[in-house]
Amino acid sequence: MAKLNYLNVGCGSKFHKDWVNVDMTPNSTDVIVANLLNGIPFPDESFDVVYHSQVLEHIPKEKACNFIKECFRVLKPEGIIRVVVPDLENIVNEYKKFLNESLENPNDLSAANYNWIMLEMYDQTVRNYSGGQMAVFLKQPHVINEKYIIDRIGFVGRSIRNSYLNGDTGNTVSGNFKKAFSSISLFKKAVRYIFRKIRQKIKFIQPSEISEIGAFRLGGEIHMWMYDRYSLSRLLKDCGFEEISVKSPFESTIPKWKEYELDVKDGLIFDPTSLFVEARKKNTHNKV
Repeated sequence: MAKLNYLNVGCGSKFHKDWVNVDMTPNSTDVIVANLLNGIPFPDESFDVVYHSQVLEHIPKEKACNFIKECFRVLKPEGIIRVVVPDLENIVNEYKKFLNESLENPNDLSAANYNWIMLEMYDQTVRNYSGGQMAVFLKQPHVINEKYIIDRIGFVGRSIRNSYLNGDTGNTVSGNFKKAFSSISLFKKAVRYIFRKIRQKIKFIQPSEISEIGAFRLGGEIHMWMYDRYSLSRLLKDCGFEEISVKSPFESTIPKWKEYELDVKDGLIFDPTSLFVEARKKNTHNKV
């Protein structure tokens, strides 16, 4: 019965067959198709666990609470939510570290690390094309701080870098960037679906008439908001959750967590510098 009790929301290609895995465009028979923009399509108090990774930051801040309340609704009393998002605090600390180093003891490596952490902080918020300046940075012939970058963004950076080193210097690199972010493409898929339906119903609208930048920025790749341990904890509390705590990728109050390999696979952390937070739906009187 475990499959009925554990929910992975916006799973992309990162899922486990013993969970209920939901995404907009499934690429496996183990994933259920659902338009999560309309809410989580399950009855109240259906699950013991709700998990989502690299999803919340792609939801506009003003809609984040509604999404978390949906997670609360489908959880049973005493159920656990686990949320994984990029860690703003970690990025800011790295920014301050390399800012000071570049000012006080400038060298090529500190400058490269400073440039990279600035991209982590802003690029996925301000970019107007897929991959942004992060992909451009990783396509340089020589990346002096390659180890630092790979240590920070794991398989995403490794995928893009390996594509370049293997001679894929054009659209394939961009494609790999999109593929690496497949688990967070919920809203990109939804917006593309909406545009497609509009064009089918209103024949005189041509794709060229839609702003490419506007369509891209509504497409789900960019970050709509960033969270740290304070703001994410406050959001969860405001939506009715209790017992909020920061975890490591390896630890969880979810039974048999390591067996599912959703945050760590073969010892490799999927999102090594992210923020991992869990909370509990304590009692039905907290229902929001």
